[in-house]
Amino acid sequence: MSSSLPGCCDFATGLCGYTQDKQNDAADWEWRRGPTLTSYTGSRGDHTSGLGYYVYMEASPPMLPGQSIRLVSRPLRGSQCLRFYYQMYGSSTGQLSVHIQKDTGDLLLWQRRGVQGIAWLRATVDYQSESPYQIVFEATRGSSVRSDIAIEDIILEGRPCPGAPRVHLWGLNQLPLHGRHILYCVC
Repeated sequence: MSSSLPGCCDFATGLCGYTQDKQNDAADWEWRRGPTLTSYTGSRGDHTSGLGYYVYMEASPPMLPGQSIRLVSRPLRGSQCLRFYYQMYGSSTGQLSVHIQKDTGDLLLWQRRGVQGIAWLRATVDYQSESPYQIVFEATRGSSVRSDIAIEDIILEGRPCPGAPRVHLWGLNQLPLHGRHILYCVC
């Protein structure tokens, strides 16, 4: 297990050590530059310049309504400040969630549902865990192909996020919700 952080991932050269979850999802996050394939949904380009790379869920078949894809970090431990940009645009946009994956199951840290607009938005999550874990980005398809979801510029820092409330993840294994725990949503 690594105590160092994945640091910054702008997806310029690939997945930055994140891996596709081959056991628990229906497809893979797609690495892309420029607009997504389906009209009236998805990103036109990356968050930074519009010309770089990002990853996204292409909601076209073979993806079906309600199916999910998951991107998983390498093992981590300790205090973290997680920041990332996301884009959820399309008339039937589904859901984007960030989980902590532990041996005892997934813990939900952050979640958004439905259309959030065509602009890239920033999310910040501050948390602490004394036991080993992995970060999981999970996108769930909505009711139609106009449900693309993208993420970009993931930053993990080994310190608290300035001005953000801290979420402590120890001792929460007693509150399962269908194998997951709802902990925190950042507005």
